[in-house]
Amino acid sequence: MPVHKRVSKWHYAFCIRGVRFRGAIPEARTKFEAEKAETKIRQEVYEGRYGRPTGEKDFVSFVEEVFKPWARENKRSFKTNDKYKLPMICESKCFKGKTFAQISPLLIEKYKKERREAVMENKRTRKPSTINRELGLLSTIFSLAIKYGVTYSNPCREISWLPENNNRVRYLLDEEEPQLFALLNGRRAHLLPLVTLPIGTRMRRGDQLNLRWEKVDFQRNVIYVPNSKTGKDYGVPMNADVRDTLLQLRSHTNRSDYVFMNPKTNKPYADLKKAFGTACRLAGIRDLHWHDLRHTFGTRLAEAGCSEATIAELMGHSDPKTTRRYTHATDRAKRAAVEAVRVLRDGVCHKFATTQERLPKLAAVNA
Repeated sequence: MPVHKRVSKWHYAFCIRGVRFRGAIPEARTKFEAEKAETKIRQEVYEGRYGRPTGEKDFVSFVEEVFKPWARENKRSFKTNDKYKLPMICESKCFKGKTFAQISPLLIEKYKKERREAVMENKRTRKPSTINRELGLLSTIFSLAIKYGVTYSNPCREISWLPENNNRVRYLLDEEEPQLFALLNGRRAHLLPLVTLPIGTRMRRGDQLNLRWEKVDFQRNVIYVPNSKTGKDYGVPMNADVRDTLLQLRSHTNRSDYVFMNPKTNKPYADLKKAFGTACRLAGIRDLHWHDLRHTFGTRLAEAGCSEATIAELMGHSDPKTTRRYTHATDRAKRAAVEAVRVLRDGVCHKFATTQERLPKLAAVNA
């Protein structure tokens, strides 16, 4: 059935594969315009795009008007990660001024390549993990846009992430700990409780900075941590050092909801990299990141002889391969094993030498 005019408005009506499609064409003013619009609608039906969102919404506008308010209320990682990554994404030439329909997998590949090859102020390139987090955030934006009917596809699903090297297990050495703690005073005194917690509880930085006093149970000696990575709370037992640190912190706090408050801003700490990096540099400690304090907890569990199951539970691991990074022989365990071989050798050699020394005497007696 061709297009027809009904009360000064053009309409279309046609059947494809036994399905009838009807609708108005309000923008058409002439029969030619109506037929052209009908042809476009038929093509959309054939291609399976009929009735789907057009994706004509501006990407950056959606991020500012919709995604940011949503992320602020629903994403635990917004304060510590997302709000710093979003400007990088929105200011990129790959996305700025583009609609959702204009952002293709090829354009995202271009963004990934540019971020990977760009040289930062420290003359280094970005780590694959940093770029992968940005790609994950970009995918979340598209997923929310699909949910709200703004666009119909997520091009990020066709993009492969960069391979990451997650085998690095740097931890705070026994001889480094007193050197670091000796500098956590004066203008860096606020770092003392902040450093003590991950060493004794394996808490991640984001979980630590978002920790509230209502989650600290001194009666049961447990911290109930809202996990920013999985979204599920987990309980962490407090050892004596952690408990004493929190009790002392509690006695000096102004009864704020958050455990770690910045007295200069009266808000929770947003970042600790600069102060922690300065303390490590002054202490002569190289290549130690904040996340390595969590590795310190896991490594010391392994050195204490804890089972793989115990370490996995206390570290919150779901993948056994992750736990085995700690259960593999540590340097201290290797040194103990090598020393045991030496002691065993000395013991055997000593007994053999003693027997040899006695042989001449025995021979003389027999003579």
